[in-house]
Amino acid sequence: MSCLEIQADVKRFVPVSVKQLAEEGAPLPEKFLKKGSECPTTAHTDFCKEIPVISFEGLDTASGRQRILSEVGRACAEWGIFQIVDHGVPENLMKRMMDNGLAFFNLPLEEKIKYASPPGSFPVGYLSASGIHRNDNDTLGWREVMAQVSLPKDIREIHYSSWPQNPADYKKTLVEYSDTIDQLVTCMLGLISESLGLPSDYIKNVSGGEKMGQKIAFNYYPHCPQSDLALGLKSHTDHGTITVIQQDQVGGLQVYKEDRDKWGTVEPIPGALVINLGDQIQILSNGRYCSVEHQAVVNSSQSRVSIATFAKPELMSRMGPAPELLSETSPARYRNITFKDYLPICFAMKTKKNYDALII
Repeated sequence: MSCLEIQADVKRFVPVSVKQLAEEGAPLPEKFLKKGSECPTTAHTDFCKEIPVISFEGLDTASGRQRILSEVGRACAEWGIFQIVDHGVPENLMKRMMDNGLAFFNLPLEEKIKYASPPGSFPVGYLSASGIHRNDNDTLGWREVMAQVSLPKDIREIHYSSWPQNPADYKKTLVEYSDTIDQLVTCMLGLISESLGLPSDYIKNVSGGEKMGQKIAFNYYPHCPQSDLALGLKSHTDHGTITVIQQDQVGGLQVYKEDRDKWGTVEPIPGALVINLGDQIQILSNGRYCSVEHQAVVNSSQSRVSIATFAKPELMSRMGPAPELLSETSPARYRNITFKDYLPICFAMKTKKNYDALII
Protein backbone atom coordinates (compact mmCIF):
# COMPACT_ATOMS: atom_id res chain seq x y z
CA MET A 1 0.00 0.00 0.00
CA SER A 2 1.43 3.36 -1.01
CA CYS A 3 1.89 6.25 1.40
CA LEU A 4 -0.97 8.17 -0.26
CA GLU A 5 -3.26 5.14 0.01
CA ILE A 6 -2.44 4.77 3.72
CA GLN A 7 -3.20 8.46 4.30
CA ALA A 8 -6.52 8.09 2.47
CA ASP A 9 -7.50 5.08 4.57
CA VAL A 10 -6.48 6.80 7.80
CA LYS A 11 -8.55 9.88 6.93
CA ARG A 12 -11.52 7.66 6.12
CA PHE A 13 -11.46 5.37 9.15
CA VAL A 14 -9.12 6.77 11.82
CA PRO A 15 -9.40 10.48 12.71
CA VAL A 16 -5.93 10.42 14.28
CA SER A 17 -3.48 7.82 15.57
CA VAL A 18 -3.38 8.36 19.33
CA LYS A 19 -0.30 6.15 19.65
CA GLN A 20 1.51 8.28 17.09
CA LEU A 21 0.51 11.51 18.85
CA ALA A 22 1.84 10.11 22.13
CA GLU A 23 5.16 9.18 20.53
CA GLU A 24 5.50 12.68 19.04
CA GLY A 25 4.85 14.29 22.44
CA ALA A 26 3.23 17.36 20.89
CA PRO A 27 0.42 19.32 22.62
CA LEU A 28 -2.96 17.63 22.29
CA PRO A 29 -5.25 18.69 19.45
CA GLU A 30 -8.23 20.67 20.74
CA LYS A 31 -10.62 17.81 19.96
CA PHE A 32 -9.12 15.81 22.86
CA LEU A 33 -9.27 18.55 25.49
CA LYS A 34 -11.87 18.28 28.23
CA LYS A 35 -13.27 21.38 29.86
CA GLY A 36 -14.47 22.28 33.34
CA SER A 37 -16.16 19.45 35.21
CA GLU A 38 -15.27 16.96 32.46
CA CYS A 39 -11.57 17.12 33.38
CA PRO A 40 -10.28 14.25 35.52
CA THR A 41 -10.00 15.09 39.23
CA THR A 42 -8.53 11.88 40.65
CA ALA A 43 -5.06 10.54 39.82
CA HIS A 44 -4.62 7.14 38.20
CA THR A 45 -2.68 6.03 41.29
CA ASP A 46 -5.26 7.25 43.82
CA PHE A 47 -6.53 3.76 44.55
CA CYS A 48 -9.79 3.24 46.41
CA LYS A 49 -9.05 0.53 48.98
CA GLU A 50 -12.75 0.09 49.80
CA ILE A 51 -13.77 -1.46 46.47
CA PRO A 52 -14.53 -5.08 47.43
CA VAL A 53 -12.14 -7.90 46.55
CA ILE A 54 -13.86 -11.29 46.73
CA SER A 55 -12.05 -14.63 46.78
CA PHE A 56 -13.86 -17.46 45.00
CA GLU A 57 -11.91 -20.04 46.94
CA GLY A 58 -14.35 -22.52 48.47
CA LEU A 59 -17.13 -21.79 45.96
CA ASP A 60 -17.79 -25.53 45.66
CA THR A 61 -18.48 -25.89 49.40
CA ALA A 62 -21.70 -24.93 51.18
CA SER A 63 -20.04 -22.57 53.63
CA GLY A 64 -17.79 -21.05 50.98
CA ARG A 65 -20.68 -20.44 48.59
CA GLN A 66 -22.74 -18.80 51.32
CA ARG A 67 -19.86 -16.45 52.15
CA ILE A 68 -19.36 -15.56 48.49
CA LEU A 69 -23.10 -14.99 47.97
CA SER A 70 -23.16 -12.59 50.91
CA GLU A 71 -20.11 -10.69 49.69
CA VAL A 72 -21.37 -10.52 46.09
CA GLY A 73 -24.78 -9.23 47.17
CA ARG A 74 -23.25 -6.54 49.37
CA ALA A 75 -20.79 -5.46 46.65
CA CYS A 76 -23.56 -5.27 44.03
CA ALA A 77 -25.75 -3.15 46.29
CA GLU A 78 -23.09 -0.80 47.67
CA TRP A 79 -20.68 -0.48 44.73
CA GLY A 80 -21.84 -2.08 41.49
CA ILE A 81 -18.23 -3.06 40.92
CA PHE A 82 -15.83 -5.44 42.64
CA GLN A 83 -12.77 -7.58 42.01
CA ILE A 84 -12.56 -11.36 42.14
CA VAL A 85 -9.54 -13.56 42.79
CA ASP A 86 -9.16 -17.36 42.81
CA HIS A 87 -11.63 -17.33 39.91
CA GLY A 88 -10.15 -20.19 37.88
CA VAL A 89 -9.22 -18.29 34.70
CA PRO A 90 -5.67 -19.54 33.93
CA GLU A 91 -2.94 -16.94 34.45
CA ASN A 92 -1.21 -18.12 31.29
CA LEU A 93 -4.34 -17.44 29.26
CA MET A 94 -4.68 -13.97 30.77
CA LYS A 95 -1.03 -13.25 29.98
CA ARG A 96 -1.36 -14.44 26.37
CA MET A 97 -4.34 -12.17 25.88
CA MET A 98 -2.48 -9.15 27.25
CA ASP A 99 0.58 -9.96 25.14
CA ASN A 100 -1.53 -10.29 21.98
CA GLY A 101 -3.36 -7.05 22.64
CA LEU A 102 -0.15 -5.09 23.13
CA ALA A 103 1.45 -6.75 20.09
CA PHE A 104 -1.53 -5.73 17.95
CA PHE A 105 -1.37 -2.08 19.03
CA ASN A 106 2.37 -2.05 18.34
CA LEU A 107 1.77 -3.05 14.71
CA PRO A 108 2.30 -0.39 12.01
CA LEU A 109 -0.76 1.76 11.42
CA GLU A 110 -0.92 0.36 7.88
CA GLU A 111 -1.59 -3.09 9.36
CA LYS A 112 -4.07 -1.97 12.03
CA ILE A 113 -6.31 -0.02 9.67
CA LYS A 114 -7.02 -3.22 7.74
CA TYR A 115 -9.40 -3.93 10.63
CA ALA A 116 -10.75 -0.39 11.03
CA SER A 117 -14.37 0.29 11.78
CA PRO A 118 -16.05 2.78 9.42
CA PRO A 119 -17.11 6.07 11.08
CA GLY A 120 -20.60 5.94 12.55
CA SER A 121 -20.75 2.14 12.63
CA PHE A 122 -21.15 0.01 15.74
CA PRO A 123 -17.75 -0.12 17.47
CA VAL A 124 -16.37 -3.43 16.24
CA GLY A 125 -12.90 -3.57 14.72
CA TYR A 126 -10.03 -1.14 15.16
CA LEU A 127 -10.74 2.40 16.30
CA SER A 128 -8.44 5.21 17.35
CA ALA A 129 -9.38 8.35 19.29
CA SER A 130 -12.71 6.76 20.10
CA GLY A 131 -15.58 7.77 22.32
CA ILE A 132 -18.39 5.57 23.59
CA HIS A 133 -20.46 5.84 20.42
CA ARG A 134 -18.69 8.66 18.65
CA ASN A 135 -20.34 11.46 16.73
CA ASP A 136 -18.81 14.56 15.21
CA ASN A 137 -19.51 16.70 18.28
CA ASP A 138 -17.85 14.40 20.81
CA THR A 139 -14.56 15.14 22.50
CA LEU A 140 -12.24 12.32 21.50
CA GLY A 141 -10.93 9.72 23.91
CA TRP A 142 -7.18 9.17 24.34
CA ARG A 143 -7.24 5.49 23.46
CA GLU A 144 -7.10 2.92 20.69
CA VAL A 145 -9.36 -0.11 20.73
CA MET A 146 -9.69 -3.41 18.89
CA ALA A 147 -13.10 -5.00 19.47
CA GLN A 148 -14.69 -8.17 18.19
CA VAL A 149 -18.02 -9.95 18.58
CA SER A 150 -17.19 -13.30 20.17
CA LEU A 151 -20.54 -14.86 21.17
CA PRO A 152 -22.94 -16.43 20.45
CA LYS A 153 -20.90 -18.98 18.56
CA ASP A 154 -22.85 -18.75 15.30
CA ILE A 155 -22.16 -15.00 15.21
CA ARG A 156 -18.52 -15.60 16.15
CA GLU A 157 -18.14 -17.88 13.14
CA ILE A 158 -19.38 -15.10 10.86
CA HIS A 159 -16.90 -12.57 12.27
CA TYR A 160 -13.95 -14.94 12.79
CA SER A 161 -12.42 -14.34 9.34
CA SER A 162 -12.28 -10.59 10.00
CA TRP A 163 -10.23 -10.94 13.19
CA PRO A 164 -6.53 -9.98 13.03
CA GLN A 165 -4.09 -12.49 11.53
CA ASN A 166 -1.21 -10.98 13.48
CA PRO A 167 -0.13 -11.92 16.15
CA ALA A 168 -0.20 -15.50 14.90
CA ASP A 169 -2.19 -16.99 17.82
CA TYR A 170 -4.54 -14.00 18.19
CA LYS A 171 -7.64 -15.84 16.95
CA LYS A 172 -6.98 -19.12 18.78
CA THR A 173 -6.29 -17.37 22.08
CA LEU A 174 -9.32 -15.10 21.70
CA VAL A 175 -11.64 -18.10 21.22
CA GLU A 176 -10.18 -19.84 24.28
CA TYR A 177 -10.54 -16.67 26.35
CA SER A 178 -14.08 -16.05 25.10
CA ASP A 179 -15.27 -19.51 26.14
CA THR A 180 -13.47 -19.34 29.50
CA ILE A 181 -14.90 -15.94 30.40
CA ASP A 182 -18.35 -17.09 29.27
CA GLN A 183 -18.17 -19.89 31.85
CA LEU A 184 -17.16 -17.33 34.47
CA VAL A 185 -20.05 -15.05 33.45
CA THR A 186 -22.53 -17.94 33.82
CA CYS A 187 -21.17 -18.59 37.31
CA MET A 188 -21.26 -14.88 38.16
CA LEU A 189 -24.83 -14.42 36.94
CA GLY A 190 -25.85 -17.43 39.01
CA LEU A 191 -24.38 -15.87 42.14
CA ILE A 192 -26.01 -12.50 41.45
CA SER A 193 -29.36 -14.22 40.85
CA GLU A 194 -29.14 -16.19 44.08
CA SER A 195 -28.07 -13.13 46.05
CA LEU A 196 -31.36 -11.52 44.94
CA GLY A 197 -33.32 -14.58 46.10
CA LEU A 198 -33.91 -15.79 42.53
CA PRO A 199 -33.08 -19.18 40.95
CA SER A 200 -29.43 -19.39 39.92
CA ASP A 201 -30.26 -19.56 36.21
CA TYR A 202 -32.73 -16.66 36.33
CA ILE A 203 -30.65 -13.79 34.93
CA LYS A 204 -29.03 -15.89 32.23
CA ASN A 205 -32.39 -17.25 31.11
CA VAL A 206 -34.09 -13.84 30.87
CA SER A 207 -31.03 -12.58 28.98
CA GLY A 208 -31.36 -15.15 26.22
CA GLY A 209 -29.56 -18.17 27.64
CA GLU A 210 -26.99 -19.49 25.18
CA LYS A 211 -27.98 -16.70 22.76
CA MET A 212 -26.51 -14.04 25.04
CA GLY A 213 -24.05 -11.76 23.27
CA GLN A 214 -20.40 -11.20 24.07
CA LYS A 215 -17.96 -8.59 22.80
CA ILE A 216 -14.27 -8.48 23.72
CA ALA A 217 -12.40 -5.19 23.45
CA PHE A 218 -8.66 -4.64 23.80
CA ASN A 219 -8.07 -1.08 25.01
CA TYR A 220 -4.76 0.76 24.64
CA TYR A 221 -4.29 4.06 26.48
CA PRO A 222 -0.96 5.64 25.45
CA HIS A 223 0.88 7.93 27.85
CA CYS A 224 -0.55 11.42 27.43
CA PRO A 225 1.46 14.70 27.54
CA GLN A 226 -1.56 16.58 28.94
CA SER A 227 -3.23 13.90 31.03
CA ASP A 228 -4.91 16.48 33.28
CA LEU A 229 -6.98 17.70 30.32
CA ALA A 230 -7.88 14.41 28.63
CA LEU A 231 -9.70 11.16 29.32
CA GLY A 232 -9.12 7.73 27.85
CA LEU A 233 -12.86 7.05 28.00
CA LYS A 234 -15.51 9.43 29.29
CA SER A 235 -17.86 8.57 32.14
CA HIS A 236 -20.72 6.21 31.35
CA THR A 237 -22.57 3.11 32.47
CA ASP A 238 -22.43 -0.17 30.54
CA HIS A 239 -25.70 -0.97 28.81
CA GLY A 240 -25.45 -4.75 29.01
CA THR A 241 -25.54 -7.38 31.77
CA ILE A 242 -22.05 -7.47 33.28
CA THR A 243 -18.56 -6.57 32.10
CA VAL A 244 -15.44 -8.53 33.04
CA ILE A 245 -12.31 -6.37 32.94
CA GLN A 246 -8.71 -7.55 32.96
CA GLN A 247 -6.26 -4.77 33.86
CA ASP A 248 -2.50 -4.44 33.61
CA GLN A 249 -0.64 -2.97 36.60
CA VAL A 250 -0.73 0.72 35.62
CA GLY A 251 -4.14 1.81 36.87
CA GLY A 252 -6.70 4.06 35.21
CA LEU A 253 -10.17 2.53 35.61
CA GLN A 254 -12.19 4.82 37.88
CA VAL A 255 -15.64 4.53 39.46
CA TYR A 256 -17.92 7.25 40.75
CA LYS A 257 -19.27 6.83 44.28
CA GLU A 258 -22.39 8.94 44.07
CA ASP A 259 -23.09 9.16 47.80
CA ARG A 260 -19.63 10.69 48.28
CA ASP A 261 -19.50 12.67 45.03
CA LYS A 262 -16.03 11.23 44.49
CA TRP A 263 -14.09 9.28 41.86
CA GLY A 264 -11.85 6.40 42.94
CA THR A 265 -9.33 4.33 40.98
CA VAL A 266 -9.72 0.55 40.91
CA GLU A 267 -6.42 -0.81 42.22
CA PRO A 268 -4.71 -3.27 39.84
CA ILE A 269 -4.27 -6.59 41.64
CA PRO A 270 -2.17 -9.27 39.90
CA GLY A 271 -4.42 -12.06 38.62
CA ALA A 272 -7.68 -10.33 39.62
CA LEU A 273 -10.64 -9.65 37.34
CA VAL A 274 -12.96 -6.68 37.75
CA ILE A 275 -16.72 -7.34 37.64
CA ASN A 276 -18.74 -4.30 36.60
CA LEU A 277 -22.54 -4.46 36.69
CA GLY A 278 -24.41 -3.23 33.63
CA ASP A 279 -27.73 -1.46 33.22
CA GLN A 280 -29.67 -4.71 32.90
CA ILE A 281 -28.78 -5.71 36.47
CA GLN A 282 -29.83 -2.32 37.85
CA ILE A 283 -33.17 -2.56 36.01
CA LEU A 284 -33.81 -6.26 36.73
CA SER A 285 -33.07 -5.77 40.45
CA ASN A 286 -35.44 -2.76 40.48
CA GLY A 287 -32.61 -0.57 41.72
CA ARG A 288 -31.39 -2.84 44.52
CA TYR A 289 -28.12 -3.29 42.64
CA CYS A 290 -26.37 -0.50 40.76
CA SER A 291 -24.90 -0.06 37.31
CA VAL A 292 -21.94 2.07 38.28
CA GLU A 293 -20.72 5.14 36.42
CA HIS A 294 -17.09 4.69 35.41
CA GLN A 295 -14.37 6.19 33.19
CA ALA A 296 -10.76 5.63 32.15
CA VAL A 297 -8.09 8.22 32.93
CA VAL A 298 -4.62 8.46 31.41
CA ASN A 299 -1.24 9.57 32.71
CA SER A 300 1.86 11.25 31.34
CA SER A 301 4.44 8.52 31.95
CA GLN A 302 2.99 5.05 31.29
CA SER A 303 0.78 3.47 28.66
CA ARG A 304 -1.97 1.12 29.81
CA VAL A 305 -3.72 -1.94 28.38
CA SER A 306 -7.00 -3.48 29.49
CA ILE A 307 -9.35 -6.14 28.15
CA ALA A 308 -13.09 -5.68 28.59
CA THR A 309 -15.48 -8.57 27.98
CA PHE A 310 -19.08 -7.37 27.68
CA ALA A 311 -21.85 -9.90 28.38
CA LYS A 312 -25.09 -8.64 26.85
CA PRO A 313 -28.70 -9.79 26.56
CA GLU A 314 -29.94 -11.28 23.33
CA LEU A 315 -31.54 -8.48 21.29
CA MET A 316 -35.16 -9.53 21.82
CA SER A 317 -34.72 -10.20 25.54
CA ARG A 318 -36.88 -7.98 27.70
CA MET A 319 -35.23 -5.66 30.20
CA GLY A 320 -37.45 -4.94 33.17
CA PRO A 321 -37.73 -5.50 36.91
CA ALA A 322 -38.05 -9.16 37.90
CA PRO A 323 -41.70 -9.67 38.91
CA GLU A 324 -40.52 -11.81 41.84
CA LEU A 325 -38.87 -8.72 43.38
CA LEU A 326 -41.94 -6.50 43.18
CA SER A 327 -44.65 -5.90 45.76
CA GLU A 328 -47.12 -3.25 46.90
CA THR A 329 -44.39 -1.68 49.00
CA SER A 330 -41.77 -2.13 46.26
CA PRO A 331 -43.43 -1.31 42.93
CA ALA A 332 -41.62 -1.30 39.61
CA ARG A 333 -39.26 1.65 39.20
CA TYR A 334 -38.48 0.95 35.54
CA ARG A 335 -40.63 0.15 32.53
CA ASN A 336 -40.12 -2.96 30.41
CA ILE A 337 -38.33 -2.73 27.08
CA THR A 338 -36.48 -5.07 24.74
CA PHE A 339 -32.71 -4.82 24.68
CA LYS A 340 -32.97 -4.02 20.96
CA ASP A 341 -35.12 -0.96 21.76
CA TYR A 342 -32.88 0.01 24.68
CA LEU A 343 -29.74 0.29 22.55
CA PRO A 344 -30.81 3.48 20.68
CA ILE A 345 -31.35 5.13 24.07
CA CYS A 346 -27.78 4.23 25.02
CA PHE A 347 -26.32 5.40 21.70
CA ALA A 348 -28.10 8.74 21.98
CA MET A 349 -26.09 9.34 25.19
CA LYS A 350 -28.54 11.92 26.51
CA THR A 351 -27.60 11.00 30.09
CA LYS A 352 -24.60 9.33 31.69
CA LYS A 353 -26.99 6.81 33.20
CA ASN A 354 -28.93 5.27 30.34
CA TYR A 355 -31.37 3.51 32.64
CA ASP A 356 -32.76 6.86 33.83
CA ALA A 357 -34.70 6.94 30.55
CA LEU A 358 -36.75 3.95 31.78
CA ILE A 359 -37.77 5.38 35.16
CA ILE A 360 -41.52 5.23 35.67
